[in-house]
Amino acid sequence: MIIKLLSPISLFWIFHLIFLSGVAAEDSSPALGDDVHEAGKQLAKTGSWRNCSPIPHQNQSGKGHVDSSYVTVSCEYIHYRIPKQSLIQMTQSRAQTSLGTAEKESIIIGVLSGSGIPERRTSVRSTWGYRRRNIFFIIGGPWEDIQEEYDEYGDILWIDKEEIYITETSVLTLKTETFLSVMHERVIQGIATSGIEHLFKTDDDSYVELQKLYATLSSTHAGDYWGKCNEGGWKPHRNTEIPWQRKWYISYETYAEPEYPPFCQGAGFALSRKFLDCAVGDGHVAKVKYMPNEDVAVGMLAERCGVVATNDDRVWIRWEGEITMENKIIQHYVKGDDDMRLHHQSATGVMGPIII
Repeated sequence: MIIKLLSPISLFWIFHLIFLSGVAAEDSSPALGDDVHEAGKQLAKTGSWRNCSPIPHQNQSGKGHVDSSYVTVSCEYIHYRIPKQSLIQMTQSRAQTSLGTAEKESIIIGVLSGSGIPERRTSVRSTWGYRRRNIFFIIGGPWEDIQEEYDEYGDILWIDKEEIYITETSVLTLKTETFLSVMHERVIQGIATSGIEHLFKTDDDSYVELQKLYATLSSTHAGDYWGKCNEGGWKPHRNTEIPWQRKWYISYETYAEPEYPPFCQGAGFALSRKFLDCAVGDGHVAKVKYMPNEDVAVGMLAERCGVVATNDDRVWIRWEGEITMENKIIQHYVKGDDDMRLHHQSATGVMGPIII
């Protein structure tokens, strides 16, 4: 009887308040973060403003290695190792191989890789990453599997997480955002004279033409978030019966909202110092709700920071036919060492050295 006496407007606000107060009680729709203070954000179509729940952790200080340290990603305490000396040497290096000049290094590159595929890292080290001190391979898995390579090359950021890439248990976001956090805290903020202006993330099956990348990111057109980007509105894959959707399946419990924010695809994207000062410096990486799709996860950070993505069609995801880097900066899904070297030949005129 009471409901009948209320106006439609009154009913709307009653049900709206019930929704906001009760959203935390439903597993399929986690509570919005405490920092959400605008009604527009509360009613957003994306999940960018949801925060994670704190995860209890034990302080395992050092874990017995001089390079060990910790960062927090989506409320999870991440143990990692990176060669301290390599960080210092990187900030002192000059970008001669890519720029043809002695200009100071301005980009740090993180390459997602797996402990069980060292041949891909060798391929990168032999081609577009040859003799570069600003490239770090981001690897998880058992420390024993990677320790020898870590000591030999000094170019690995190891995170103490199992290498899992199955839909919602994927470690990709933890690896990517650990890279962003470590480089922001240890280099951009930690070394005043570093001169680093961008972090660039790519995969070990991508070819990157560095000269074009440097030229693009040094221009005013790249913005603060650059890559192969969409304008938003992409929807989470909810159907496990369709094979191509099953790989990227996202449940309502993981992401309740109907749309993703604009994001740049994982083949290769760059974040400016300004973006990182917000995403990492203001604590968004540490408290945003976990999204296993790493490219979407960075898009969520961009929306929280008010950063607009800049699309560049010279980032190629797939290719068929002739191997060429003409009108390209990045080519993803490069199949094996031979193809990596052919892409390198197209870009530079040489196949690259053989690293044993």
